[in-house]
Amino acid sequence: MALFPGELIPWVQMTFVDEDGQTVIGGKLYSYEAGTSTPQPTYTDADLAVPHPNPIILDSAGRPESPIYLLATGYSFTLTDADDVQIWEIDSVENVGAAFAATFGLTLGSGSKNVTSGFQILVSDRLVTVESTGGPNPCVVTLLPVADATQPITIKNVGTVPVTVTASGTDKVDLNATTFTLPAATALNLPTITLVPYPPSDWLILSSYGL
Repeated sequence: MALFPGELIPWVQMTFVDEDGQTVIGGKLYSYEAGTSTPQPTYTDADLAVPHPNPIILDSAGRPESPIYLLATGYSFTLTDADDVQIWEIDSVENVGAAFAATFGLTLGSGSKNVTSGFQILVSDRLVTVESTGGPNPCVVTLLPVADATQPITIKNVGTVPVTVTASGTDKVDLNATTFTLPAATALNLPTITLVPYPPSDWLILSSYGL
């Protein structure tokens, strides 16, 4: 059995029309970086090896000669007729999946770095490093409320004092506890925990290292 029962058919016949629904014969499709007038290439192949001309000249059926593949970033497109009279313009077009995949590692690594005791983890945090050395023992950081969380959070102790990760309010860690302690870092490892929000009020431990 397939994991997903179905998916949307891709845009297999790319035909460009004007606001009256008429085929734009010999039309021109210009591509730019999103929000700018700086030209940005599109490509004829999935490997992004062969660029289209910019503009792409449409044929007698209002179609490009080859499929249009995008970089993993945002585009602005302008369509004109054969005489360069603008028909429409659209901004912030992107291959959402490719754009997400291209920045996934950076997203996972974003967050607050080398925080100290008393830090309240932010909604925007994905990776939090705790510099516990020289502060209170244990060092304490507090999770954001589960109700406000949308993504997993990884916490890494880079200091020499244990770190107590504390749930917010009446939230729990792994259904029962209100805290979880990361031991002090050593020369061999930096103790790390990744938690995922489990509504309505729990943080579940997804993985741990160096405990």
